[in-house]
Amino acid sequence: MAQTPGDPDHATPIEVLVTADQAYTRLEQLFLNAQHRIRMGFRLFDPTTQLLSQEALAVGATWYDLLRDTLERGVAIDLTLSDFDPVMANDMHVQAWGFVRRYVALNEQTGPGAGRMTVRCLLHPAEGGLAPRLMFCFRTRSELSKVVEGLNRNPDPHAALRRVPGVWEWVRVRQGRVVVRPFALPRVYPATLHHKVAVIDDALTCIGGLDVNNRRIDDTDHEQPAKDTWHDVEMVLRDRVIAGSAERFLADMPLVTAGQKSVARAAPPFLRTLSRRRRLNRFSLAPKTLTAEIPMAHLAHIHRAKTLVYLESQYFRDRRIARALKHAVRRAPGLHLLPRLPAAPADVAFRSRPGLDARFGEYLQARAIRKMQRAFGDRFLVISPAQPRPASADDRAQGRATLADAPIVYTHSKVSIFDDTAAIVSSANLNGRSMKWDSEAGSFCTTRPILPSCARRCSTTG
Repeated sequence: MAQTPGDPDHATPIEVLVTADQAYTRLEQLFLNAQHRIRMGFRLFDPTTQLLSQEALAVGATWYDLLRDTLERGVAIDLTLSDFDPVMANDMHVQAWGFVRRYVALNEQTGPGAGRMTVRCLLHPAEGGLAPRLMFCFRTRSELSKVVEGLNRNPDPHAALRRVPGVWEWVRVRQGRVVVRPFALPRVYPATLHHKVAVIDDALTCIGGLDVNNRRIDDTDHEQPAKDTWHDVEMVLRDRVIAGSAERFLADMPLVTAGQKSVARAAPPFLRTLSRRRRLNRFSLAPKTLTAEIPMAHLAHIHRAKTLVYLESQYFRDRRIARALKHAVRRAPGLHLLPRLPAAPADVAFRSRPGLDARFGEYLQARAIRKMQRAFGDRFLVISPAQPRPASADDRAQGRATLADAPIVYTHSKVSIFDDTAAIVSSANLNGRSMKWDSEAGSFCTTRPILPSCARRCSTTG
């Protein structure tokens, strides 16, 4: 059997990787073995993330060192990062552009013959119309004023302003201080680039729920404070057709979301959610959904399920998914539903005062769970993992980071398994944003020998 470029040691067509301990180690190996090109898109890809494998640690301590080593070997790297609402998510916006500056510097630090690092930081161009902007103007102007206050606390406000390009049109510099422009009406950006995809040498695709940063680092034992736990799932797919679809997704996505290009057909089993900005938009907050292959695949497999639907997700809020499950249990009275969810979402579990949007999200999830309880009865069980130890004072100091006085294990994975016939691994949560608004990517699997292993590995960790 011929070896696949970029990965001489593995012949498995599908690898299921649980937690960053496994997934980061494998991704490091893929970079070390890459031969000519890596194209990837992540919501977060922090160059200061520490390396985990001994092979990668031989070239440096962080992903910045591994990227530089990869470029020095002549491998080109193309990275698309998500930008964030510069007013409502200013800290994430500043962080994203800080990453960009680090990555641009890589090209100046590599020698002749090195591959080139191409990086772009993209804000999903869909924005709320004039009516939503006016509706939220008190909140957005208040947040903009906080951003300006933070800039003016810097010894050089003008220099600090250069690090937040998204707010330039709403402010000006006067007498050395940053001030909000009169009648500034910041835009509202409801959607984001949420996918996590890497394609190695046009042959191997890494896809799932994991971004790359130190917060995600955890292993299957989860023996650390609740706020540091992170359960996630990633797949590595050895299939050139999937790799081609993933590369086209990454290449076309900026133009598609801007409404400048139509959605090209993707070869199954690659799945997407894509939306674009609305034309002549005045009243709508939501973008226009262009393709919703991930939710449609869920609905199709729920319709066929006869004995078990197992769901891992950060959220369980989507009305269409809940409605499909209600119909499914009527057709198949022996159907069981097992959702694995965090005991509380991150913005509630690890904050003492969650915002109104977090509380509304919990209401939506509680409503969906009540509907499932009524529909499935004793064939419905919500799994919320916790560590087998008493909570510490640090755990109890968080918002709701304990369950039955045990520190929770935070679940971020996006895995759906239907009987023993199909599984979906993606970046998409089971909520309205992921199903209709955000850019998401995933793949389904119908390889029967893989499915029991996937189910065991997901359900027995944490």
